[in-house]
Amino acid sequence: MAYLSIVFQVDVTKLRRSSQGSSLGYFPRLPTLVPWPGPQVTLCNRKAVELESVAGAYWRGDEKKQMLQRIYGTAWENEEQLKAYLHFKEEAKRRDHRRLGIDLDLFSIQDEAGGGLVFWHPKGAIVRHIIEDSWKKIHIEHGYDLLYTPHVARADLWKTSGHLDFYRENMYSQITIEDELYQLRPMNCPYHILIYKRKLHSYRDFPIRVAELGTVYRYELSGSLHGLFRVRGFTQDDAHIFCLEDQIKDEIRGVLDLIEEILLQFGFSKYEVNLSTRPEKAVGADDIWEKATSALRDALDDKGWSYRIDEGGGAFYGPKIDLKIEDALGRKWQCSTIQASY
Repeated sequence: MAYLSIVFQVDVTKLRRSSQGSSLGYFPRLPTLVPWPGPQVTLCNRKAVELESVAGAYWRGDEKKQMLQRIYGTAWENEEQLKAYLHFKEEAKRRDHRRLGIDLDLFSIQDEAGGGLVFWHPKGAIVRHIIEDSWKKIHIEHGYDLLYTPHVARADLWKTSGHLDFYRENMYSQITIEDELYQLRPMNCPYHILIYKRKLHSYRDFPIRVAELGTVYRYELSGSLHGLFRVRGFTQDDAHIFCLEDQIKDEIRGVLDLIEEILLQFGFSKYEVNLSTRPEKAVGADDIWEKATSALRDALDDKGWSYRIDEGGGAFYGPKIDLKIEDALGRKWQCSTIQASY
């Protein structure tokens, strides 16, 4: 164990030295250099401290590396804050969807099938059916045509779309079928574009709105999987609008109204709005990105929502509006996204 401890410290030290402004600390009571600034605690007489649990964790979240023991604890300024935190934690445990899924017999994740793959039981399937029917009805009322598309495609499609260059780490390995390479889809976008491209369109056809409840597959490390919140296969309510340039603002505004309508049906009235701009790895010219970002900004201003700028938080193919909903415990979760691209 002493040898492993040194190996881990060397690993952390190398990582920190590669970052600007990093430093090493040395503590007289410890027999070695410690690769992080210290001391970690200025006072040791705080009473509002609670050790919570012990669990295994892979080094750097990689299941191929050494399994370590992690001790979880929490410390607060006073007893009142500690009690409030412990109460919050108990409430979160009581409302944990993973436990409710089992207790109410809604869904499960089977070890035999693999992590992050959800099995919907009869009761859960009924709930899902009701939600999906409502979603379809609302979208049809708002002028959308519904689509169904395949779960796999030739790898060449993902090369053309840019996913293999910019999203490969989130995609599953390629499959060889009759000497051709195929890949499970991580997104629905290329499929909808293929349907749009099947024929020429008159300007009178626009806007063209299409929507799909499409199942996508994304590679996630086993250590990051979490119930229904972080999975490897999930059904995404996805829509695309093809429109003329002078229709963009009104179409985005219409999507904002649609999102608000759906979220209110589920009781979500509090959310945080972010406008995410061009990331470092991106496709497209600067002027195109600026036009797309301006269109999103104008629609948000017209809607009257307050929002924050998330510099560099956009997708590789376009800027986006992100909505984070707030649950019963005040926690925020990434939910709806609107992206614009030319």
